[in-house]
Amino acid sequence: MKLHQLLIGLSLLSTGFSVAAAPAQAFSLGSDWFYSFDATGDGSGGKTYDIRGMAMKVENDKVFVALTGNTPLTGNYDARAADKNIGWGDLFFNFTGANFNNAQGNLFGVRFADTNDTLVAAGIYSNVSTTSVTAANVGYANLNSYYNAGFDRQNTQGNNGLQTKAEVLNYYGSGSIQTSIASGNKIGDITMLFANDLQAAGLNFGSAAGNQVFGFSFDRALLPSGSFLANVFLECGNDGVALKAETATAVPEPTTMAGIALAGAGFAGARRRRRQQA
Repeated sequence: MKLHQLLIGLSLLSTGFSVAAAPAQAFSLGSDWFYSFDATGDGSGGKTYDIRGMAMKVENDKVFVALTGNTPLTGNYDARAADKNIGWGDLFFNFTGANFNNAQGNLFGVRFADTNDTLVAAGIYSNVSTTSVTAANVGYANLNSYYNAGFDRQNTQGNNGLQTKAEVLNYYGSGSIQTSIASGNKIGDITMLFANDLQAAGLNFGSAAGNQVFGFSFDRALLPSGSFLANVFLECGNDGVALKAETATAVPEPTTMAGIALAGAGFAGARRRRRQQA
């Protein structure tokens, strides 16, 4: 009876170890694309400033990011804007688990649109703090202004990350819409990808795609492991999209679990031999 109880205990120990070490957070990025589809028609200016979705995957030690909407990578000409152009802001990764404001200085950011108002060069940055350029781009003062303009609906930030208005406001706060990298340390470069490149890599936004599809890739090693929330706004704050996922975390190797099982078997065998000798 005691031997039976011991084996059960060892089995529970090994099972508990496996469960505790396995990640139980957001969707794990793998070689298949993971999507966040944005609500249709939730951008001012008709279809012009309407983001439709974001997708990511990790393959061959690269992170792939794809975006779709109706705003070109180079932006739209608009005489009202300070630089006569309104385009995409920068993409942010938040691994801290805190809301966006509390994560300032600890974000990762990617400048991918060369014509936007961000003052740093294209690439990926760590220790990022953010700023808003909505005022220079005829945009909204804050997210409450955006929602009060008639966009109070489900999935204004996509369907995988921040689905409701309450979740959006809780994450970003009531201040200015943070669209752009203000400061950070450049840690790597990105490779721009366009519709044909992304299609060849298996991307398929389906009927949710806008008339613009583009993206980029960068080395997986530039990001930490764990759960994150990624987001991007247009420079005017007229629309944004977020995606929650996780990069791979360490889990027990099969040899580790086999070692636990062998240790249990060896311990049980030793007890049997002692009992026979007695």
